[in-house]
Amino acid sequence: MNAHFFDINSAITMNSQVWLVSKTRPNQPIVKIGQSDFNLIKKGVFKNNGELLTISRKDYWISIDLLEKIKIQCKKLNVNITDISFSMQEFMNPEVINSLDYKIWEDHFLSLKNSNDDIYIICSKNTEKNYEYQISKLEDFLLELGLKVKKYYYFSETFYNRNEDKISHRKIRLLLQHAFGLKTDDVKFTDEEINQYDEIFFYDDEKTTIQLCKKSNDILKFLYDNSESNVKEKVKSLIEEKSPSIIINEVTFNKVNPFSMTKVDLVLDRIIKTFERFINKF
Repeated sequence: MNAHFFDINSAITMNSQVWLVSKTRPNQPIVKIGQSDFNLIKKGVFKNNGELLTISRKDYWISIDLLEKIKIQCKKLNVNITDISFSMQEFMNPEVINSLDYKIWEDHFLSLKNSNDDIYIICSKNTEKNYEYQISKLEDFLLELGLKVKKYYYFSETFYNRNEDKISHRKIRLLLQHAFGLKTDDVKFTDEEINQYDEIFFYDDEKTTIQLCKKSNDILKFLYDNSESNVKEKVKSLIEEKSPSIIINEVTFNKVNPFSMTKVDLVLDRIIKTFERFINKF
């Protein structure tokens, strides 16, 4: 039996947007900003060809077109442009979330129809409660295909306080746990056993996570080196007997070519300390 690990965003996506609101009327959006545009604003991409706007006492560079739209809407709604803030209602408020459009990426599951393979969903960008609506819709769809999720892994305790690097490493460590059937405690394998799979299929669209997953052997080596001798023997024996691997499916959301696939055979002959360098940063 094999296992398929889906980041939830590669299974179902919501049309969630960031609101700009008046502090006196926080439940009424002045304008809505798409996630990609919001990320560009946070990164300061518009510094050389945009305008400066103070939002919640912090300066942001935004595009000229967006600023004009904000000015028009503020005037229309009789809102003071100096009294606005970002609102994450569509990410944090279950009532608002339940009203949003969603898309299930059905093609990502069709090859598993009536399969006996195990399916896991990784929820890494929001709290467990705020995933309830998405999960209910996803489970209804999977039931039609004769499929069921074996387990959900929730990584993010809060929406705001996320460390994307840590989450990426946690995802890869999770895959390695199931590749060897042994839990980890951040820096090493333990002797606590879990479900083991010879082939693990991983689906994600995050570039950073995909690149890190391609270096799974570096993280494997780090975990192995820090493990107790009896656990090391288990890891070595499993590699010799079963040759486990991770098949990375970088999700493209392209109907013609939905995945860019890379296979990583798990071995112990690589020395690069990628994970060790990461740990030392915190």
